[in-house]
Amino acid sequence: MAPFGAGFAVSAVLYHHGGTDKLVLKKYYFLANNADPDFDTWYQLAGFVSMLSYFLLSLRYYNVYKKLMVQVISYADVVMFRWIRNFLLAFLLMLLIRFGFYVAEMFLADSYTNSWWYFLTFAIIFYYIAITGYANSIETKIAFNPNLLSYRPALLLNYHSSSYNTPAETEEAEVIDISTIEGDDAAVSAEVLEWKEKLLQLMQTNKAYEDPELSLAQVAKQLESNPSFISRVVNKGFGINFNDFVNQYRIEAVKEMLNKGEHKRQTLLGIAFECGFNSKATFNRAFKKITGLSPKEWLQQNG
Repeated sequence: MAPFGAGFAVSAVLYHHGGTDKLVLKKYYFLANNADPDFDTWYQLAGFVSMLSYFLLSLRYYNVYKKLMVQVISYADVVMFRWIRNFLLAFLLMLLIRFGFYVAEMFLADSYTNSWWYFLTFAIIFYYIAITGYANSIETKIAFNPNLLSYRPALLLNYHSSSYNTPAETEEAEVIDISTIEGDDAAVSAEVLEWKEKLLQLMQTNKAYEDPELSLAQVAKQLESNPSFISRVVNKGFGINFNDFVNQYRIEAVKEMLNKGEHKRQTLLGIAFECGFNSKATFNRAFKKITGLSPKEWLQQNG
């Protein structure tokens, strides 16, 4: 049944192309003169330019996305889509192979039959992208609309202003310009210093960091402000992004529990979860980044 089905499918495709050519172009085009037009130079170049444009736009979109995530959520590592980096590398490899195929065509007598290596490699990479993409599907709750054609890294962070006590903000979406909140060259204003204290109280007294899905929007709501301003307070006042700011408190809470010997009663991962982390990988990376040691190494030195 399988060979018959495959043969029927191939026959149907050939008939479809041939019939369409005859009806639309009034002549046979598909495999006309025993040559597949898919291999025409203009067609191949158009496909290459299309893939290259997609790659460059995807790369910019991904970089913009990473910049935004560390500014607006405290669990950025979970939604960084690290597999997309691998996808972009795989896609770049596909482009390089395709370019190599163009060059090799000039030296191959029969480019279709002698270039099986190209189609095999292309198929392997294609299936790798499909399988890893399906296996790493993650839904992020942060909506944004970056302008991929602009050099200014401004992002549109969507939120409902009615959820916040923000008299000055009446729009349903706010533009967050990364360039205004990332740099450390601007002077720290008295207003920023004042709001630093409010933010410190929220973290130290209310322990907001214990919420594993704490976001910039939630902090802004609790402080009766807006996300853009709170983001500037964090970046200008503390010199770090929101994700690292929250994780610092989580790590300090973990260290405090370890100093009390809590690791003798429960696992390190259990302690990490209590302090606001939502994955082992995120906890380990944050701990290493902030302390310079892994959790086990820190315990050996301080236990």
